[in-house]
Amino acid sequence: MYLLYAMRKISLSLLPCAIGLIMAVSCNESDEKPMAVFSDFSYQVTMPDGDEVASPDWTPLLPGCYPDPSIVRVDDDYYMVNSSFAFYPGVPIWHSTDLRNWERLGYVLDRPSQLSLPDSIRVSGGIYAPSISYNPHNETFYMITTLVDNGGNFYVTCKDPKKGEWSDPVWLPEVGGIDPSLFFDADGKAYIVNNDSPEGEALYDGHRTIRIHDFDWKTGRVTGESKVIVNGGVNIDEKPVWIEGPHLYYIGGKYFLMCAEGGTGPDHREVIFESASPKGPFRPCRINPILTQRGLDPSRRYPVTCAGHADLVEDKDGRWWAVFLGVRPYSEDGHDIMGRETFIHRVGWKYGQPVITARDEVLEGRPQRERESRLWTADGLVDDAFFIRNPKSGFYSTDADGTLTVEASPVRFADKKSPSAIGRWVTENAFELSVTLDEFSPQSPEDIAGLMLFQDDDCHIVFGKAVNSYGDVVARVDARSKNDRVIEFESPLDDSSQPLRLRIVADGKGSYSFEYAEGDEDYRQLPQTVPASLLSTRTAGNFTGTAMGVYAVAAE
Repeated sequence: MYLLYAMRKISLSLLPCAIGLIMAVSCNESDEKPMAVFSDFSYQVTMPDGDEVASPDWTPLLPGCYPDPSIVRVDDDYYMVNSSFAFYPGVPIWHSTDLRNWERLGYVLDRPSQLSLPDSIRVSGGIYAPSISYNPHNETFYMITTLVDNGGNFYVTCKDPKKGEWSDPVWLPEVGGIDPSLFFDADGKAYIVNNDSPEGEALYDGHRTIRIHDFDWKTGRVTGESKVIVNGGVNIDEKPVWIEGPHLYYIGGKYFLMCAEGGTGPDHREVIFESASPKGPFRPCRINPILTQRGLDPSRRYPVTCAGHADLVEDKDGRWWAVFLGVRPYSEDGHDIMGRETFIHRVGWKYGQPVITARDEVLEGRPQRERESRLWTADGLVDDAFFIRNPKSGFYSTDADGTLTVEASPVRFADKKSPSAIGRWVTENAFELSVTLDEFSPQSPEDIAGLMLFQDDDCHIVFGKAVNSYGDVVARVDARSKNDRVIEFESPLDDSSQPLRLRIVADGKGSYSFEYAEGDEDYRQLPQTVPASLLSTRTAGNFTGTAMGVYAVAAE
């Protein structure tokens, strides 16, 4: 009896310690960050039956969401930049020596001090229409752009784009509107042209102007007052809308001002004006528009729509080329998922002016074969990977074994913040996207980790490992779009401890199917599909394409 009492007394005396130990273990477990471990990410373009690969003249120069191209040549080197909106880092920059083969140099804006994309900034806000130029008077490159919804117009500089190290922004409060572009004249003077509001009240919806400002490159500042050099567009009596994306050139003894007109939809076009002076008066050239695909048969094969927002460059042999944006829809009613891409076309000359496409000339945007693409390697993320807004520091890591570990965040896309997501652009309508989810333990129905297709905060698809309200671990598809449209379906997993292989198949005709496999088993296809129109630019009403990648969310 005594022995039992003594043992009981000892046990009771240790109980507080035991409880404390249990609580400590419990607290440590609850403090652990929920992690998702990925491997074997693959994006593979597929070729629908009957599709052909075309010559480089017609395929996109930069497939995927690389709109609003701006280009400059210095000696043997060409550099080009594109819009990046609310994705970070900002302003992808490319290098070429032949205008055909382009090497990515990274991003111009790759530090938080250069680019602030705070919570709630809309995905189609952020960086608009960057323009790259070179000032031979101080041997410096300039990239000027607009940070929409968070600051306005600014420029950054560097001496060698191959090395990077672009400066922090120099803000231009004197320059309103959007789409600024710098022009350095041979006489040492410099100018900024940009889209801005008209003087006085707008005459109609979409009435805009092009203004010019003097720019003192020695001080880095705008001087004097701006001047309107184009009011409305080529013919204001026809109420042209959204004159924007201006570029100023001096060619053959004349100043040319080239602009986009008509908005970024099917009526998009490029127009051009000429003058004896950089400050005008500018008059429309004899041929306008000089580039468009409006009014063409929507059933034509490999259509390119929305062509416009161009920039000109002269090659080493004196030939002129235009880079511009275009859209490759997958349906006759104009739905697309890649957004606006960069194309290139030889420029002709007629009546002493540049002409990019002849009247009713049809551009073709055929699919192009691509090697299998990754999102990360053992050394880190690939060069074209990006985040949605400014990411949380340290939320992911890559390992020598080829895995990517992502800290799941409570931030969901609908929260309009920066989620635990890493992406790159979809580049074709037909593709297979796959990944292996090696580890993830969902605890609540809000938790999910896997693949994403992301158009914006409202339009996206997630396919991953989750747990339903009954506690079953499942492979789930969660697709959301405008007007609160939701498509959800799932399949229970037999062994949730096994790695889960996930695959999304896009047929190129407007449908996504979903497949999964546990461990080494064969893929099983979920019975439902999701229409690609949920992610189309037309549905979302945005300026971006579709990002693919990985995503992990876990409730707090």
